[in-house]
Amino acid sequence: MNREGLIGKKTAVIGGDARQLVIAEALCKKGAEVFLCGFDQLNLTEPGYRKVLIGEIPYEALDALIFPVSGISSSGEIKSSFSASNLTISHDLLKRTPEKCLLFSGIQTPWTSESAKEFICLFEQDDIAIQNSIPTVEGLLWLMIQHTDYTIHGANITITGCGRVGVTAARVLHALGANVTALSVVKAEIARMHELGVSAESLKNLDEYLTDTNVWINTIPGLDLINERTLSACHPGIFIIELASHPAVRQQELARQKNINYLEAPSLPGLIAPKTAGEILAKAILDQIIEKGE
Repeated sequence: MNREGLIGKKTAVIGGDARQLVIAEALCKKGAEVFLCGFDQLNLTEPGYRKVLIGEIPYEALDALIFPVSGISSSGEIKSSFSASNLTISHDLLKRTPEKCLLFSGIQTPWTSESAKEFICLFEQDDIAIQNSIPTVEGLLWLMIQHTDYTIHGANITITGCGRVGVTAARVLHALGANVTALSVVKAEIARMHELGVSAESLKNLDEYLTDTNVWINTIPGLDLINERTLSACHPGIFIIELASHPAVRQQELARQKNINYLEAPSLPGLIAPKTAGEILAKAILDQIIEKGE
């Protein structure tokens, strides 16, 4: 792809963390005009960037609109690391985008599902999710070293969910000598874990395994796994890492009440390796915009 690949294209990058800046930079380098919203705390003066309010974006002229990997909350709220407050978008604003406009989000949320517009959810694409699992798992190692007083080698680690992140986490932790148990409701995922040499069982046995678990890593969104019952079953001193997006608000309070070390870390790649994680997303977005224009 040459420098002129996106000349004449109008794009908007709304909210998010440092990964969004990497995406914006990639778009600009390819010649696109980039409208930035939610970056008011940064001094971005390079040619090609235009900082705007959410209502000032020229929706009717856009070729692509990029939302953060965390998506849009059920109330239309968009997280923004570089703004004094989060942003809010309405379905009416989005209706102003032309049919040609590609809408990118990291994940599907109730808000995007309700939209009349079709979204490209990047983490539903295997190639992106698998690549993104690498900085996620590097972040997991960092968190475990920071928040525990024992080695990963020999630790009892339970992973709920055997998707792209779960598989990479299990493989890396197993290689480091941890006693890894992966739990899933999908028989094929359990079989894959066995093929990797990792102990794997049905998710229905979760409570049983938590009694001896040092670290519990949850990768499954929306199942309310971290609840009163499962927290009561936890081994004293357990460290729980919640990787799933938009966890239930009450999870943190329940863990606090039971004096359990609980940490929500749904955006680890953006914290640990924003450049690499942003480049993974930027390449996918650029490829799809250019393909659409061919």
